[in-house]
Amino acid sequence: MTLTATVPTPAPTPAPRFLLATHLPLWLVTMPTSSPTGARGEQTFAVRALTHGEALTTAAATAHAHPALRHRRGARIDTTAARATLHH
Repeated sequence: MTLTATVPTPAPTPAPRFLLATHLPLWLVTMPTSSPTGARGEQTFAVRALTHGEALTTAAATAHAHPALRHRRGARIDTTAARATLHH
């Protein structure tokens, strides 16, 4: 008599699901600004990201894009002092 071991075939893993941007949480990321004349202000970015860190990274990239630079009219932005709040 010969015993034969059978190894069960693992169940197929489902394909990874990708989230649409509209399904990601909405974060409001605010960064302080300072103008050449010394005036202080803030600029806020609404970004969709899965985590707090991703929201900060996305907002920092957006802060250095041309439309945001134009909106600040020469004011410097401090991306290191950014704060993010999850919007409900």
